[in-house]
Amino acid sequence: MNAPDRRAALLGRLAELPMERRVALLRSRRGGTAGREWPLSFGQERLWFLNRLDPADTTYHTPWCVRLRGPVDAEGLAAAFTRVAERHHVLRARFRLAGDRPVQVVAEAGPVAVESAEVTGDPAPAVVEFVNRPFDLEFGPPLRVALLRLADDHFLLCIVLHHLVVDGWSLDVLMRELAECYTAYREGGEPSLEELPMQYMEVAAEDRRRAEQNSEQNRDTSHLDHWTRTLTGVPALDLPTDRPRLARWTGEGAQEGFLVPDEVITRLEEVARRQRCTLFMALLAAYQATLGIASGQRDLCVGVPVAGRNRAEIEPLIGYFATTLVFRADLSGAPTFRELMKRTRLAVFKGLQHAEAPFEQVLGALRLPRDLSRPPLFQAMFNLHNTPKGDLLRTTMADLAVEVYPVPAAGRTKAEISVDAWRGPEGLGGVLDYSSDLFSAATARRLARAFTGVVERVGADPDLRLSDLNHLI
Repeated sequence: MNAPDRRAALLGRLAELPMERRVALLRSRRGGTAGREWPLSFGQERLWFLNRLDPADTTYHTPWCVRLRGPVDAEGLAAAFTRVAERHHVLRARFRLAGDRPVQVVAEAGPVAVESAEVTGDPAPAVVEFVNRPFDLEFGPPLRVALLRLADDHFLLCIVLHHLVVDGWSLDVLMRELAECYTAYREGGEPSLEELPMQYMEVAAEDRRRAEQNSEQNRDTSHLDHWTRTLTGVPALDLPTDRPRLARWTGEGAQEGFLVPDEVITRLEEVARRQRCTLFMALLAAYQATLGIASGQRDLCVGVPVAGRNRAEIEPLIGYFATTLVFRADLSGAPTFRELMKRTRLAVFKGLQHAEAPFEQVLGALRLPRDLSRPPLFQAMFNLHNTPKGDLLRTTMADLAVEVYPVPAAGRTKAEISVDAWRGPEGLGGVLDYSSDLFSAATARRLARAFTGVVERVGADPDLRLSDLNHLI
């Protein structure tokens, strides 16, 4: 039997083994992850450092809440979460110092506790309290769960994870596997889940090794070189504030909602198509224009979160893969909005080509002056969410009816000003998050109205110059 035939026969025998046996063999081959010290990914390292600076800061808590209607099996929910945490080792990670470097150590698998409480009236205060409870990342898990009973057969399931171990994509994975494990528990069977090809810690370790090798051998620096060329010398965004800037950034924030009607956003979509731009590019250009008008600057940066999952084998994993791309706006020369879209389109294309450079490496390479009074590099963010699909918007789980519960504002913000938007049948909905240390609610409302006003005006006439929009502020 030749080598390919032997390999095929071995794979066939492995496929016939029960799932538990295959997983055990895989863990045996890798030596397991529990108890070992694993390096943090570049993204994790920055969040860990921020947590060490202020352990009480809850800015990077990631919540997801759903209403459950029906005969909720609390024991079954706990068993389902336990099963998911057994599969995804990062949900059992503890973060600590080993010498002079942070590491993550996976705790042995054990039951995931589901807290329970009775809530009468508006559940929002209880949810905010639960979301804003700090994690002890050194000695406790980065995941907690609560089941709030609102009435007979009406519950609120609250999930909170630290951003160190999860991103938006991961929430969909979590809800899919939670539903599968809960349903299997209720039916007395085994969940139908594919074996994971690897664990998040293994991905983080491999990325670290690759980055260190590239650095030592001075190769494949094109991604980092692009960002240092593009971002060197960019000024801080200096919006007029209502209050003096504090000596240290606190992350205290609030938000204002907005809605752009469907007919207005449809016009902008058509303008974008004619310029071979996406809606995201057009909205980013409109946001840059708004910031330029408000600040009087012609040179500024906007941070944009991206999924960071560029390989098929990491798609089924829970972990922190997301990164941030920073786009430098060029508002010089009194451009028309049509011209600004072209500039934004080019910047986005080039940025996506070099998205593999971790944001943390970009920060380090730029050697920015230390300024604790504001977030580093960019002070504004923009995010256009794809309409959530699949398991985040699932409507059933076993015999339960499921409905998303929008998490109340927790009073935190990652940037001085940030727009989160989503395209729906009613138009473009969104929220403007802002630093309450710097801006009043009235100023935030004015900025939100200015953004929606820019979107409306340039959708109707993309040849307007930015100077024609100054009156919107």
